[in-house]
Amino acid sequence: MSSVRVEIMPWLSRYFNDQRSGRVVLDRDVTDGATLRDLLEEIASPNERFKAVLFDPETGSLAAHICLILNGRFLQLMGGLEAKLRPGDTVRVMPAFSGG
Repeated sequence: MSSVRVEIMPWLSRYFNDQRSGRVVLDRDVTDGATLRDLLEEIASPNERFKAVLFDPETGSLAAHICLILNGRFLQLMGGLEAKLRPGDTVRVMPAFSGG
């Protein structure tokens, strides 16, 4: 097993645990071959409120208002939710950016 760090940014942390404010940092052990989807589903499974914010309920894909950063790079550049995790990886879960 290997350890991966997950950082949930403040706006989203209120959905993760009502008692927490600010950034939430989790260290999780993942098995060899685990994907980013596997990790996020494990984290979200005990918390339906967080799961509903994280994933689109109709498609199971990442919700449009969520941005994932894997080791400093946007998820889309790293293979999407099927990206394989490696020891020491850092995943940041944050609101998507938009503007005009």
